[in-house]
Amino acid sequence: MGPIRVLHVFGNLDTGGAESRTMDIYRQIDRSKVQFDFLVHTEKKGYFEDEINDLGGKVYRVPSFSPRNFFEYFKQVNNFFKLISNHRVVHGHMLTTAFIYQFLARKNGVVTRVAHARAGTRGELSFINLVKEILEKLSRFQVTDMFAVSKIAGNSKFGKRKVSSGEVKVVPNAIKADKFKFNQTIRESMREKFNVERELLVGHIGRFQPQKNHLFLLDIFNEIRKIYPESLLILIGDGPYKEKIETKIKKLEMSKNVILLGIRSDIQDLLQAIDVLVFPSTHEGFPGVVLESQAAGIPCIISDQITEEVNVTNQVKYVPLNEDSHYWAEQVVNTLNEFDRKDGYDLIKNSDYDINSTARWYEEFYLKRSH
Repeated sequence: MGPIRVLHVFGNLDTGGAESRTMDIYRQIDRSKVQFDFLVHTEKKGYFEDEINDLGGKVYRVPSFSPRNFFEYFKQVNNFFKLISNHRVVHGHMLTTAFIYQFLARKNGVVTRVAHARAGTRGELSFINLVKEILEKLSRFQVTDMFAVSKIAGNSKFGKRKVSSGEVKVVPNAIKADKFKFNQTIRESMREKFNVERELLVGHIGRFQPQKNHLFLLDIFNEIRKIYPESLLILIGDGPYKEKIETKIKKLEMSKNVILLGIRSDIQDLLQAIDVLVFPSTHEGFPGVVLESQAAGIPCIISDQITEEVNVTNQVKYVPLNEDSHYWAEQVVNTLNEFDRKDGYDLIKNSDYDINSTARWYEEFYLKRSH
């Protein structure tokens, strides 16, 4: 008898936070006992697909959902669970259509159905975001279990009452802490690649989308530049806001000071080179990059809209999002003047955020709930 197979549902398999954290778990679990498959809502090949195939997983596809293709979407997902799937656990990370695919999973005999809240508040108020919020909340009526990466994420998607009652299981994101341990040799090598010696290197890692607040980040960096004229900002990621970001860089005349690195597989090495992480997101569930940065000994200047649960090492400073870019820049400079870089590896490893203990928890959950 082979391993039990768990189906994870995503929009795509690119390097978003939820996808990256799930792959961390996948690499760590005992795959002779538990295997992961993935159902995605796109025809586009994702960043992680080759690795998934190498690890023994399968990737299945259904169309991206829209009100216009409701019946076709319903039909294809139903046929998947009826004719193809033999999964006993369906773990949904994409909540906007979970009320449909988890209903169909239940209809076709899937015994354990998980809705996993990974984002915090909805951010900017708009009709589309309000509709998404309503649809996400419907997911709880079709599942057997509700997970959240933080209390903020759980409150947002399932309601405070369900979080406080314990109906929602808070399972924080976890990282492979030793991978990010501070290494002076790697730091010097990476900074040499960027032609950086004593200059300040500011970093940000995240998908180019409104939630990450890149346009405000550029305003903050523009203020930092007034104090440290030779400073550099590296932006790691990609996404639909790339053109807007490039336009603003040109408008602020910072083309020589801002480097867009795209999607990278060497995040652990890039973090060695960075002096400070600036992270002014409008909302987050539990940003793994802040954990990774702490493990690498980097001070993190982050938005007060992000959960305090992510502050594990006291290297994190929360700044009100309603403060202006000059104030944010002052906080960055003040923090750097007071900061002595230390390895945060041990604190992360001995916390609840190390990948080994989290992977074991998931493995036990899937095995127990697959019968």
